Amino acid sequence: MKLIHTAWRNMWRNCGRTILSASAIFCSTLALCFLLALETGFIDDMKTNITNHVTGDVRIMNKKYVENERIMPLQFFVNDAQKTLDVLNKTGGIRNATPRTETAVSIYRNGEQIPCKALGIDFGTSPIMSGPNSHLVGGTIPSPLSAGVLVTPSLAEELSLKPGSRFTALTRTAVSGSNGKTFTVTGILSLSDSDFSGREFFADWRTMGEYLRMGDNAMQIQVFLDKGGNLDAGAKLARSSLEKSIGAQKTDELQIVPWYGASGFYGFVKIAGIVFLIYGVIFFALASTVIFNTMMMSVLERKKEIGTLGALGMGKRGIISLFLTEASLIALVGTLAGLLAGGILVALWGHFGFDVESAYGTDIKGLGYSKLIYPALTVSQYLAILITGICMSIAACYLPARMASKIEPAEALADR
Repeated sequence: MKLIHTAWRNMWRNCGRTILSASAIFCSTLALCFLLALETGFIDDMKTNITNHVTGDVRIMNKKYVENERIMPLQFFVNDAQKTLDVLNKTGGIRNATPRTETAVSIYRNGEQIPCKALGIDFGTSPIMSGPNSHLVGGTIPSPLSAGVLVTPSLAEELSLKPGSRFTALTRTAVSGSNGKTFTVTGILSLSDSDFSGREFFADWRTMGEYLRMGDNAMQIQVFLDKGGNLDAGAKLARSSLEKSIGAQKTDELQIVPWYGASGFYGFVKIAGIVFLIYGVIFFALASTVIFNTMMMSVLERKKEIGTLGALGMGKRGIISLFLTEASLIALVGTLAGLLAGGILVALWGHFGFDVESAYGTDIKGLGYSKLIYPALTVSQYLAILITGICMSIAACYLPARMASKIEPAEALADR
């Protein structure tokens, strides 16, 4: 405690340098809070969009479809989709199982061929319909088994569609042929997910199955676990339930994996974590150069004081500890102030959101981000920033502290 008291008193003997050093750490901490909060917001948002709109917590697909996914082999679908859904929805630990079928179609309008993405979903259970930022701009949800569809605002604007409009779409089928179908627009669906801000429409999954000559089947099943459920255990649970109900042989034809096993996004998350750790080290390394310089000046100006401490019996380790404690206190003050200011600003930013399209336009469409991102930081991230700031400051001060410990008392006291 005496060492800390002495270091605190010495720290404020030159307020200008202390404030300069603490300000550098403050600015670095504040910048890192903003950067890390934005990264966390992006990653959490993309993960939510991937699980809700693409894979579920656990994705079930035909293994042969996955192996040949590039060519979209529609003939490899999930057989007995309704029975599979019934089994999964009755399994404890599984909150919801819902079908999803996606295919590419061509819409012919005014002599022009317009490529489009068609999705077959269950309007009653799909998270696409229940998302916090999903809403009907106009019209109503299609009836089950009907030819009604919901279209995105972009597609509605491009083709001048509105509730009651009709269009015909041509697609390749599961029996290696082609099929055309006329759909009726019942409503316009707006989603925040940027991947659904172009040419997309949504139909009942059984209507889509009939359209693709797949029968009463689906391309995949999205499984959503109870809140807090373990993903690997959830995949095993789904497989075990299906093996008991539809048989091991049929279940072996299916790929049943957690979302991170079905999406390459998981690798991006791990890389992003490393990249932003490097950013944090760089920010604090730059700020630590200020502490390094002020400590070097402090050592040169306090040679007589250091010599006196040595003459009074303070060893080299004690002198090093004194200077490192001063650096730690400066870093603690600057980092805590930066975290307090950063926490308040991030909370406000997270409440109002960050408009991605206003900042970047639609240039990064396809990454699964939403139009509005809500930056956020966890307690562990705040602690990581605090520890990194203090450790980098101590490392920057070590060389000046070593120089101080090598000052001989007699030489320092004789210096005028």
